[in-house]
Amino acid sequence: MQPTFLTFLDPDTVASDAAARFIALAEGAIAERGRFVVALAGGSTPERLYKLLATRTLDWEKITVFFSDDRFVAPTSRYSNAGLALRLLPLCPKTTFPVPAETTLDAAECAAQYEQELLAALGPEPRFDLVLLGMGDDGHTASLFPGKAALHAVGWVTHSTPGVLPPPVDRVTFTFALINAARNVLFLVTGAGKKEKVAQWRAGAGSITSLPVRGVAPTDGTCTVLLDEAAS
Repeated sequence: MQPTFLTFLDPDTVASDAAARFIALAEGAIAERGRFVVALAGGSTPERLYKLLATRTLDWEKITVFFSDDRFVAPTSRYSNAGLALRLLPLCPKTTFPVPAETTLDAAECAAQYEQELLAALGPEPRFDLVLLGMGDDGHTASLFPGKAALHAVGWVTHSTPGVLPPPVDRVTFTFALINAARNVLFLVTGAGKKEKVAQWRAGAGSITSLPVRGVAPTDGTCTVLLDEAAS
């Protein structure tokens, strides 16, 4: 399904709308299937979202949490997406699965282990109720960077060499196959630095290789892009 683009005043109103959607999807999934399966993301806009969610009442014991990507760093690092969520949200340890980057594995082995954890928790055809994503100034999403081999990876989880963002460490990331199996994908995209790539995305310009967000198209689900005015 092609994305639906919605524009809001600023990052705070983007986060507020995202929080309302998150809560509605969580409550609906728990009522219908007994749990809410979500992939969280990192970055400044999700940070706003997480701070809002921390003030709301949610049954976190029934929320299964994975991470759509992370740097190959320990959760204690300030660069860790999992670390950000663990600091801000009352996540349940039994249902939260950070990327296992503290082990002695390399990034490729770490990605393989994370895929096994995912399959053990979700079954052989994993499907998320919600995958949260952002978009970088270069058009990447998760850790699927322009021109990288990870764009064409098979399976559910893969690894990538460093992108343009610091620090220069390897990444572990969902593949397009896993993202596109989701019931709902929600992008949070803010800031004037994203404007050019957003315009290309909306116009259907570029390829997955040059503009990786083009690869997100759920096969049987929704894809919604929340923009602030600066990005739009």
